[in-house]
Amino acid sequence: MEISTPAVLTALPSTLADPVRLFHGTAVERREWSALPPLGRRQLVVRARAATLQADGVVSHRSAAALWGLPDHGRPDWRLHVIDRRATKTHSGRGVVRHAGRLADDEVVVLDGLRTTSLLRTVVDLAHTSTFTLAVVVLDHVLHGGHLDHATLASALADRRGRRGSRRAASALAFADAAAESPGESISRVTLRQLGAAPPVLQQEFATDAGLFRVDFWWPGSGVIGEFDGRVKYDDRDGLWTEKRREDALRRSREVRGFARWGMAEAEDPGRLAAVLVTAGLPVRRGWAQRGS
Repeated sequence: MEISTPAVLTALPSTLADPVRLFHGTAVERREWSALPPLGRRQLVVRARAATLQADGVVSHRSAAALWGLPDHGRPDWRLHVIDRRATKTHSGRGVVRHAGRLADDEVVVLDGLRTTSLLRTVVDLAHTSTFTLAVVVLDHVLHGGHLDHATLASALADRRGRRGSRRAASALAFADAAAESPGESISRVTLRQLGAAPPVLQQEFATDAGLFRVDFWWPGSGVIGEFDGRVKYDDRDGLWTEKRREDALRRSREVRGFARWGMAEAEDPGRLAAVLVTAGLPVRRGWAQRGS
């Protein structure tokens, strides 16, 4: 996924009409920065920092993930991550993290003029160094989009078995599911796991009196539907009305006994998500159920 980004202006902020300072000596016009989505901002900062890089390095880890258009999660990391094949250990400098590591020729590609780790190498690096949640978000994304397959990822992870982060990476791949359609669904899945909820069926279809509808999560044992609320914007009245009619039709289905809907705030907070699920009739681990009651 490529985002059109403005040219980075390496200049003193005082030379710009209304600057946003990216880092020392580099700024961009505020109107251009404000017009960018989060991914576009991440890409812009990567390109800006890479342009000032004084020593050789291959853009990697979360910086490469931005250039590949992969989703992000957690605290933003505005540093530039590169792999330096000459380094013997990882070193964090001023805005740049130099990772020690080897790179095969097929693990380096050129994206927008920058030498960058391949998609497979980028995903594998992230799986080993990021949080479990971010690893699942990224793995779900590449599997769902057909960018990488499970066998290829499993083989790449096996090559690093025994290294730091390998257990977490293997666990994330085992948990990853190509049916997850968005980062919000992936984050929800990780939180559901933490809550001890039964594994849901993803993207279940229901034939209702108003047509065929697909839902994000379905727990047939409890008769509960779960929806991550990222489908309709709240200022879209027509969309909200359509979504209400859809939900009403699903609720009328004989097998449906409960309906849970949540947003990102609940997806990232086990206590808040537990409250939503318990209210809908879905069992969660006892400690969380008591918090949600």
